[in-house]
Amino acid sequence: MNQNIEITKFFQKMLNNSLETAQANLLGSMLDPSFNIYTVSGFHANAPLPRKTAAEVLTRYFTEEEQIVRLFNIMLLYEGQRFYNATLHIWGRDEFLRLLRRYKWIYDPTLVRITRDPFYEREINFLKEIRVIDLREETSIKSIIRGIEKASAKMSVKDLEWRITLRLYDLDTDSGELIRKILLMLLSRQNLQGFMHEIYVCLKELAVNATKANYKILFEKFVARRQGISPDEDYVRFLKLFKDEIEQNGNRRLLELARQRDKYITITFQSTIDSIEVWVSNSQNISFIEKQQILKKITKSDTEFKKETDDDDEYIEGAGFGLNLILNILRSSSSDPEPLKVIFYPDFIKIGFELLRADLHEKSLRVAAEEKS
Repeated sequence: MNQNIEITKFFQKMLNNSLETAQANLLGSMLDPSFNIYTVSGFHANAPLPRKTAAEVLTRYFTEEEQIVRLFNIMLLYEGQRFYNATLHIWGRDEFLRLLRRYKWIYDPTLVRITRDPFYEREINFLKEIRVIDLREETSIKSIIRGIEKASAKMSVKDLEWRITLRLYDLDTDSGELIRKILLMLLSRQNLQGFMHEIYVCLKELAVNATKANYKILFEKFVARRQGISPDEDYVRFLKLFKDEIEQNGNRRLLELARQRDKYITITFQSTIDSIEVWVSNSQNISFIEKQQILKKITKSDTEFKKETDDDDEYIEGAGFGLNLILNILRSSSSDPEPLKVIFYPDFIKIGFELLRADLHEKSLRVAAEEKS
């Protein structure tokens, strides 16, 4: 059971100061339809149940940290609206959001959605000399590759606790070769190098999307705005203009703007005994419509956020372009039904995946058996 005492205590205080008993009962039933505050508390349905008791009943019934966050997310969705018999006002709202952030829960106000960042940077690093590789300046990638090959040759099966971070403006042939070398190091100690190409394809798509997100912000500021076109007012027209730029000039002009404004992406590889993690971050946020597009593609179930736009237009591919390909690959190698994770921070987006080594081994055995039959 995942219970956080600090979060639970504050949330109980919030409930006591925000909800009447009937509202608390409604809140609980929205998360669990079988919940009834009178049945759980033992009080008769006609007996008056103090709001303080109602708050205690909710936090005794929903004890897990994830459940409390989902209850709070529901409250945020109905904040300022009629909630059962009165307008919902949330006491301690901002203070609770700050507390959640300390425990890696990230709130996106545009989506009204709280999610936990699943990517934790570990301090252990076997490869101390190449912890961070900055490709924004002139760098001898070939010498870095030689260093990786030298370090990899010395690694044993037990040397699986490490992390490498790349910073770059965009992918090119040399950085692509470097990434493949790092992926081989992630996989080869346990004879999983056969998955290198699949993982590289996923990573490349994520990196392309991240650079595109950076380019869009720069394009809006330095090109579209001067033509009187705003993505907030006419996103379809803006995106068509952006596509025309790519078709006519590739990324040449936008890459130069990225260098001038130091808008780069970060690719992180993390190896543990049990898993392989890859995630990509850009250096600024994306539009509300693009967030909707990503969530629509990567989640299998209904998500708790407000849908206020029609995102079916042929031009609205946004940062979700290529995600179907990534998902098809990841779902064939992962036991997680939603293997691609995304976190929307206030100033940037982080997206990536974790593959369990056990799942990859199982897939290897399955493929080998199919080839023999």
